[in-house]
Amino acid sequence: MLDVARDAALLALGAACGFIAQRLRARARPGDDDAARMKREREAERAGRTRAERDVRALRLELARVSGGEATTTSSATSAADVRYALRALGTFRSAFRRRLGAPRQPSLVPLARGRVALHAHVPASALEGLEEFSHCWLVFLFHENTDFHASVTREIGKTGKTGAADGPRTTTRGKIRVPRLNGEKRGCLATRTPHRPCPIGLSLVEIVSVGERWLDVAGADVVNGSPILDVKPYVPYSDCNAEARAPLWVSGPVDDGGDGPLHVDEVVMTDAGELAVRRAWEATKKRSLYRDADEFVAFTLQALGRDLRSYHQRLKPTLTSAPAAASVAGNGDEDHAAGDDIEWKCALDGVVVSYKHVGKRVFVVGAEKDTADDSDAY
Repeated sequence: MLDVARDAALLALGAACGFIAQRLRARARPGDDDAARMKREREAERAGRTRAERDVRALRLELARVSGGEATTTSSATSAADVRYALRALGTFRSAFRRRLGAPRQPSLVPLARGRVALHAHVPASALEGLEEFSHCWLVFLFHENTDFHASVTREIGKTGKTGAADGPRTTTRGKIRVPRLNGEKRGCLATRTPHRPCPIGLSLVEIVSVGERWLDVAGADVVNGSPILDVKPYVPYSDCNAEARAPLWVSGPVDDGGDGPLHVDEVVMTDAGELAVRRAWEATKKRSLYRDADEFVAFTLQALGRDLRSYHQRLKPTLTSAPAAASVAGNGDEDHAAGDDIEWKCALDGVVVSYKHVGKRVFVVGAEKDTADDSDAY
């Protein structure tokens, strides 16, 4: 801290000296009349004040990083590329999606997805007043469950100002990522909605269900449980909706298999055993559930599994069963499908771990159990 104080003093002294020097230079030109000299003095004063304010802002950022325990650069004059901003979340999100696997890849794809923004103590309850007049809002949040989240927000800057193996710690963030809807074809991360971004910040358009004293209930969010909420902004149709906006065909164009490309699922089927297990598991967790009854939770489960949740690499796994064996999963004697796989996939939904299998382009729910790792009590 002494080093920071010393740097602060030197920075302030340098700013003052620079300001005085500019004033002296403005006065040092012989032969000018008083009007020209006064004009130069005003310009020098304005330039010096601007430079001093910029230096003070840099100093404040440096002090904030040190007081927060974050790594700093060795120079007190921090470049724009090296600056880190300490943001304080206004709330925490309680979500029906307890893990990353199971959460939809975009907002509004699962309308029955329930969630709640709980305000932190430093945010006044009055901040929510008036939000009930809107039907939708934006949630700005952090992808806190990224495996590289800590590194991406705290990485140190090497001597060259770059990040990489030769310059110090690196993150798993890459310039390009594999796009699920393109079956693994790559695009620049900033041309996609990937959570793995240079700044791991997400944006979700949600429906406002109700506004409480210190909470906001929403529907349709693609946000994982426990996500820090940085901001809530009302959705304003006249400016947020642009009828002339365009997107590539792989995002918005017509696709023969229903519009979702390789993520398309023809049907989600609840087997008899699967539905019974889902209902029993929900009954065991209903005191903490975001849903009013088992029927609503079953409907939500069907929506959540309505698109292929597997990654590109997971979808490449070979199918392992014959068509008759795959039909036995459905329990309905239907044998006109390609072979399904024997892998039992799982996703955590509102405190229930749902087990399902893929048979061709159909999904069969085969079981469920209470999520023993459920942490919803924390929010």
